[in-house]
Amino acid sequence: MKKTGKRIKKMLTALFFTALAASAAASLRGALPNAGAEAASETGRIATQQEPLAAASSANKSPERRKTVYTLLLAGVDEVSGNTDTILLGRLDAEARRMDFVSIPRDTYVNLPWSVRKINCVYAGTKASGQNGLEGLRSAVRSLTGFDTDCCAVVDLSTVKTAIEMMGGVYFDVPFDMDYEDSAQDLHIHIPAGYQRLDGEQCIQLCRYRKDYVNGDIDRIALQHDFLRAAAKQFISLGSIPNLSRVIQLISSSVDSDLTPANVAYFLRCALQCRAEDISFYTMPNVPADAGGLSYTFVDLAPWLTLLNDALNPFDAAIEPENLDVVYLENGAFRSTSGFIRDERYLYR
Repeated sequence: MKKTGKRIKKMLTALFFTALAASAAASLRGALPNAGAEAASETGRIATQQEPLAAASSANKSPERRKTVYTLLLAGVDEVSGNTDTILLGRLDAEARRMDFVSIPRDTYVNLPWSVRKINCVYAGTKASGQNGLEGLRSAVRSLTGFDTDCCAVVDLSTVKTAIEMMGGVYFDVPFDMDYEDSAQDLHIHIPAGYQRLDGEQCIQLCRYRKDYVNGDIDRIALQHDFLRAAAKQFISLGSIPNLSRVIQLISSSVDSDLTPANVAYFLRCALQCRAEDISFYTMPNVPADAGGLSYTFVDLAPWLTLLNDALNPFDAAIEPENLDVVYLENGAFRSTSGFIRDERYLYR
């Protein structure tokens, strides 16, 4: 899709490098306008802006933004590597009181001219090049989804740990004994199996644990989803979040984000108004494969498009393959929805 207007940006210092920005020009877009902070200060709601867009439909009708629907990108950054090993893309329907979250595996291949093309490297890699890491990550996710998220936040593990401590911990049924030592990654995990209250440090250890998983990172994501469901159910049943104002202040001051404190408060209030069964978690459909001498996960295109439109799309028009910049496997060969793979020889080295 061609863009017909300039995107209004909030608190943005630099664009992602030219190659990716050019490919992103063909995508659906939705973003927080500058007026969002003022609007949120009055109502606590997220302000969104939809630009005029060329249609993906056969009728050539411009897609419209669904009212009371907001999208957010959340990522957790590893303090040792600087990589965003946890990436969640969410959609909130405030009117229907429903939230859907999709995890993007950390090894997902992104169509960039880098030596390592894993999505978990984009945030740190963009910052290392002197550009805006938040916008770099947002742009990479846009290439996978076809639309811009309304807001984005990257949080470090120490902030998550402190926030969980403020909220009183999370009760969770740990499925097996977790014992792992890795001094290089500062991982010292010893959590017994069984239902128990986990403090902030244990919650972080649970989510970082990578041993004993048959399917590697995919199984780790599944456990993270179980943990997030348990946390959501716990706080929804309480009807409140302990020390909410302190948690909002911590999150607002400690993360790399374009969210205001009022935005954070609005999302948390909406979450508390949902039923636990109306908060769903998914994983991006993927196919593991080697490329450039490294192990990657590639988007499984057909089921990914279905999940995109069912759980994430904030517009009334369907997202089509041509709206994406995705490298995928077809009959054993690498293909691209954009028709262009950056330095295609990399894939076959």
